Amino acid sequence: MLQHGGQRPMEQELLVAGSLKDSVRTYERALITDALKVNGNDKRKVAKLLGISLSSLYRKLRELSIEGFEDEGRHEFESEETGIHA
Repeated sequence: MLQHGGQRPMEQELLVAGSLKDSVRTYERALITDALKVNGNDKRKVAKLLGISLSSLYRKLRELSIEGFEDEGRHEFESEETGIHA
């Protein structure tokens, strides 16, 4: 937010901790982890709440190295994707 004359007020200075990419990864990781905890690890529900596909959620779990969530239920998801039901 700029004040009259193009100057930013001192109290509006932004603190940056790392690159944008690192900041986004940190935020995504926290958001997904919290959503899984609050929703009882229901990945379908979390994917829907986040507005992403279930496969995108699983990809994010792997990419962000979110432990304890990445492989649970994966077989069920894969069988639904391929139409194979065990």
